[in-house]
Amino acid sequence: MPPRSPDSRLNATALLALLVGIFGTVCFFWGIGGIGAIVLGLVALSEIKRSEGRQHGHGLAIAGVTLGALHLFALTLGLAAVFVFSAHPPSFLSPSPPRVPRSTSFLSPPAHTTPAPPTTTAERAGAFGREPATKTTVLGKITLIDPGADVSTLAPLLDAQQRVAASEHEKLVLWVTTTDCTPCNGVSVALVHRRMQDALAGVRLVRVDAADFHIELVKLGIPIDVTPGFALLATDGSPADYLNGGEWDADVPENIAPVLGGFVRGSYKTRRNPWRGPRRSDETAL
Repeated sequence: MPPRSPDSRLNATALLALLVGIFGTVCFFWGIGGIGAIVLGLVALSEIKRSEGRQHGHGLAIAGVTLGALHLFALTLGLAAVFVFSAHPPSFLSPSPPRVPRSTSFLSPPAHTTPAPPTTTAERAGAFGREPATKTTVLGKITLIDPGADVSTLAPLLDAQQRVAASEHEKLVLWVTTTDCTPCNGVSVALVHRRMQDALAGVRLVRVDAADFHIELVKLGIPIDVTPGFALLATDGSPADYLNGGEWDADVPENIAPVLGGFVRGSYKTRRNPWRGPRRSDETAL
């Protein structure tokens, strides 16, 4: 670059290049501002070089070109980020999938299945949603019975389970559920928890769907309007006591275990929904 003359003047294009670069930065006109600052800065550098020292502003022109290059670089990165995010949105921007109630099927590890004799009774409609044979699953200290499609009436199953419970010194509890009952799933998941194991040690649970045995449950006097429901069965198969899932809040072992543990041992007296026993045949609903 030739030496600067004492009477040299500032190149206006160099100053304009810097101002365009600053304007583009402040107003976010990165595309227009960046191209304008680069073009003006290069023009200013050419003019200063041809002036042979009569014009100065070389630093301003370089600053304008630098700002313009930074604008175009930032614009390129921004467009690339928009393209990538639109093609692959991050997980925190994606709508969460609907929560599906957890199935209780995983609570049935390799289990001993009680064989049942073939039945000649026609299967009811509800039997098609059950396993082919009645399943007995030992979950630690708890025994869980799930009637299969081979069970067409509830009474013989309860009689058989009552005899087994008596021989094993267990208490028989009828557990009433319904399809898509989220609190019922909560109880199923909680069964393997240590607190539930201690609370229901020596209990034989017969889990039935209210839709499958609706008429028999009503005849036994067991409520089916709220699930899950639990009926402590006497030796003759009648309900000696009953409560439902409305006795606790969140369906977690810490809430369920004290209620069911006290229920099966006869020590759960203060209740939110007291049960007054099966309705008599001559009783009229209010």
